[in-house]
Amino acid sequence: MTTPNDTDFRKAMSHFATGVAVVTAKGSEGEQGATISALTSVSLDPLLLLICLNRASATYRAIAEAGTFGLSILGNDHKDVAMLFASRTGDKFGSDVIERSADGTAFVRDSLVKMHCELVETFQGGTHALFMARPVSLELDENRAPLLYFQGQLGITL
Repeated sequence: MTTPNDTDFRKAMSHFATGVAVVTAKGSEGEQGATISALTSVSLDPLLLLICLNRASATYRAIAEAGTFGLSILGNDHKDVAMLFASRTGDKFGSDVIERSADGTAFVRDSLVKMHCELVETFQGGTHALFMARPVSLELDENRAPLLYFQGQLGITL
C-alpha cells in the first residue's frame, strides 16, 4: 500500500459504482441544479438521507438558503439530463425535462424517484458540504433501471 495523493484517491473512489441524481433548489441567485453521485440513506428512524455538494457551487448556496431541495434519482435513459445538470451552462429549467410539484419544486421528468427534502443539518468537509435532510414527500417509478456512474463514465451497465 502507498500513501494516497489526490489523483490516486480520485481513481480509487471511481471504482465505487453509484447511482446518479439531480438536486434542485431556489435561492437568492435563482433556481439552481446539479448532478450528484454522492447520495446515501442515513436512517430509517427518523428518515434521513445525505447528499454532498461543492461549497463553491450555486446549488450549494441555493440549498443552504432555501433549506429544502428536490431530489430526482435518474433512470438509465437520463444520461443527457445528467450531463446538462453537470454543466455550468445551458438552460436547465426551461426545457421539457423538468416538471414541477404543486409548490414549484423542480424535478426531472420520468425520474425513478422524486423526493422533496428538508434540510436538517449541514457538515463541512474540505471543499464540500454534506447536507443531511429529511424526505417530506416522494414518488417512485420501480419499472426502469437506474443510471449508473463508474470510473468517470455515465450509463455503465454492470
